[in-house]
Order: sequence, then structure tokens, then C-alpha cells
Amino acid sequence: MSSSQSERTPLIDRSGLPLPIGSSQVQDHPIFLRACHSPWPWLGQSGLVYIRGLILAYLTALSGMLLDYKIKYEYGEDEEKTAWCTLFEFSTVAFVLLWLYHFIVFFWSFTHLFYPDIEEEDQRWESTVIKKLSPPVQTPQSRKRFYFSVFFTIVHVFAIMNCVIYWTVLVPLGYGKFPGAGGGDGGDDGDAGEGGEESASITSAEDFFGDYWFQPYCLINLYCITGLIAIFEILVLNSIKRQVPVGSHIFFVAFVLSAYLGWAAFGKLFTGEYPFFWMDREEVEKTEYIASYVSGFVSLGLTVFAFIYGLIGMRENLCDKGSQGQSPSQPSQNSRQVLLAEEQSPE
Repeated sequence: MSSSQSERTPLIDRSGLPLPIGSSQVQDHPIFLRACHSPWPWLGQSGLVYIRGLILAYLTALSGMLLDYKIKYEYGEDEEKTAWCTLFEFSTVAFVLLWLYHFIVFFWSFTHLFYPDIEEEDQRWESTVIKKLSPPVQTPQSRKRFYFSVFFTIVHVFAIMNCVIYWTVLVPLGYGKFPGAGGGDGGDDGDAGEGGEESASITSAEDFFGDYWFQPYCLINLYCITGLIAIFEILVLNSIKRQVPVGSHIFFVAFVLSAYLGWAAFGKLFTGEYPFFWMDREEVEKTEYIASYVSGFVSLGLTVFAFIYGLIGMRENLCDKGSQGQSPSQPSQNSRQVLLAEEQSPE
């Protein structure tokens, strides 16, 4: 059996994996397979695939609505701004990364469940597509697991940061766009402007579910639901372990956040607008304040990483406690195949 086939074998309980000869470490599964399996016994593979499909479909449909909202309401009403500004917004980057992650893991989970044993010699186009959409091949020397771990971390750091920044910084300081917020789009008298282009204050449930539902719906999804999806993914939908090495993940989180700030600065040259008010010298008045905000932005990302690390640790502990008292299962045929494939893979 080839190593590539072993990547697609069903994930089994770690207690059922035999130990490699001469090794004191417990045999473990690649991170790609852990992304395709929930750690909870009540969520089977079929249910997981259906949930991932629903999330991907929802995010895909939502993307069109958010694009329409940003073009029509955030920039369409301001003649000094261009819709190209949305390319440089942190919320846009966070949403695209979250959608891309769920696109990848859905197809990994789908092919892993329904097409686990595709022969490498099969060159039919259907088999080629399935192999491309299957979890990657991993060898002992491969860095793929580390790269995916960093990607997983960045995606969820961005998604949670996006929500935290909006509700704890932008809205309280009057820069939130939620109808009725201090600096939002709400009109003084709560009435829509001519032609319905101006936003009105949402003061009751009737307003929310009435004519003005679209804007708050998009904002709640962009700045709340996406964060909840990220937390749900971490706690329920995968069995990815805590990130190691921690130092390397911290470095890449700080590096990618700094790279985003560079992207945002480029956006100023391209569109004339900064994504965040605190990047604008005219808004904050002093360069020292900008430096403080930048430091706080990166520090918040590292804090969110620590939060995610703690969530994964909590989930691991809960799953370990749930499995205590159960007798270890005997190694299955699949576990022997996984071990044999790893022993035969090149070092």
C-alpha cells in the first residue's frame, strides 16, 4: 500500500494504533485527517460532511450578499470612496480566508469519506480530480502539516479578531456601521432617506425583520456569525491538536498580521482610504498613537492565538475524559495498514 493511500484510510482511535518498533511515542494521525474528523463520538462522518457542506453553502451564498452590501451601502453612498476599498478591509480578508478553509476541508472530508481508496495508478480524469480534492500525501520529511497548521491558525485568528475589533473598538468609538450606532449609517429621525438608500435606526424587532433587515443581517453575519463558526469549527468539527511548535506559530501570526497592515497601507495609495481609522494620521493626530494601535493590533492577534490554543486544549481534555474508562480497542486492519505505510515511506 502506498503512503498516499494511507492518507485516505479512516481515522481510528489513537488507543488502537500500534506503537512503532523501538519508539516511545504514541503513533498519531496527520493533521489533514484530523481536519476531516470530529473528536466527538456523537458526530459521525456522514453528519460531519453534511454540516461542512451546509457551512460552505451558507458562506458562499453570504459572500454575494456581503459584496452587494459593501458596494451598495458602505461605499455606494459616499462619492469620495470607491468600492475597491473592500479589497483592503480586514473583514474582507478574514471572510475570504474562512471561506477558503471551509472549501478545502469540505472536499477533504467528502473524498475521505466516500472515496477513501483511490489507486494512484488510476489516471482517469474522475480519479485525478478526486485525488486532487483528497487530503494531501504526507511523508516524514514533509512540511505540509506545519504549513496547514499555520493556515488553520491564521484563518481562525483573523475570524475572531474581526469580531472582537468591531464590537470592542469600532462600535464604541463611533466607527461601526451598524444602523443606529454612534458613527453608523442611522439617520437622526430614524427614517429612510430618499429612495431608501439611507439606513434607518433599528429600534425594534419589527424594524429588524421589516424593511431594513438586509444591512443588520449582513453586519451580524460579518462581525458575529463568522466568529461563532470559527469557534464551532475549533470545538466540534475537527480533532486538530494544539499547535506545535508554539514559537513558530506565534511568529507567523505576528508576521501575517504585519503583512496585512502593509496591504492596508498599499490600499491607502490605491484607494485613498485606510481600512481602519487609527491608521490615518489625520484621524489620530499623533504618530505615537498610530504606533500604539499597531502594537495593540498585533498583540490582539497573539492574544486570540492564545485563546484558540486554550480552546483546543479544553476540547482535548474533555474528549480525553470522555474516553477514560473505556478499554483500548484492538488494532484494526486499517491501523496496521497506516503503520505499514509509514514504516515503508521514505525518510
